[in-house]
Amino acid sequence: MLHHGDNLEVLTALAPELRGKVALCYLDPPFGTGRDFGAFDDRWEGGRAGLLAFLGPRLALFRELLTPDGSILVHLDHRVAHQVAVLLDDLFGPGDRDPSGGPGFRNELVWSYGLGGSSPRYYPRKHDTILWYTRGARWHFDPPMIPARSVRMRGELKKQPDVWDVPSINNQAKERNGYPTQKPLALLEPLVRAHSRPGELVLDPFCGSGTTLVAAVRAGRRALGVDRSEEALAIARKRLEAEASDISCPG
Repeated sequence: MLHHGDNLEVLTALAPELRGKVALCYLDPPFGTGRDFGAFDDRWEGGRAGLLAFLGPRLALFRELLTPDGSILVHLDHRVAHQVAVLLDDLFGPGDRDPSGGPGFRNELVWSYGLGGSSPRYYPRKHDTILWYTRGARWHFDPPMIPARSVRMRGELKKQPDVWDVPSINNQAKERNGYPTQKPLALLEPLVRAHSRPGELVLDPFCGSGTTLVAAVRAGRRALGVDRSEEALAIARKRLEAEASDISCPG
């Protein structure tokens, strides 16, 4: 299902039927880069403080929509990841930052993507951060497995560690759909499978061109996306129609 509009308004209206039913909420919100991408304007009045004020009530709402063993993955970069982590600690709990564990923080994933420019003034910035928090002290997790590299474990599989080396989508790639901040399915598909079960609901409240939703449908999950950009939703709908026939766009 795709919804056009502000995710706080849309999901507040849907909250009575969604509360406690979202297994995974993945969000890739605006980073505050100061750029106008056409499909959306990534500039914030009030700078980082404005972005945090924008995210706060939304993150609180997304938490209420999660199942008791559900997870939220918040995709950010160096600009605000540290401040959003503090906000998430307050909303969800410190989790594994505290010796006692409990609800809240589980991992800080590093997506190392390689492509992009560099500067003579600092080390090339080639990664984003994905913060993983859980609503409860018990959570669903089916870790992705990758081939082991050590001689001792040759031919065996091991758990994917917290640094993910997944190339970003180059301009000539078949997967490229024209959306300016499109993320690769090679990143989203393992995340969806790790943090939800078949048949469960995956929510992307900043769904953009629909990569999370496509990954969810391919994995046999139900998908709900929200975005303010009609351009983004048109791309997402086209991609989803290629994957499944039962696509609903109520607003």
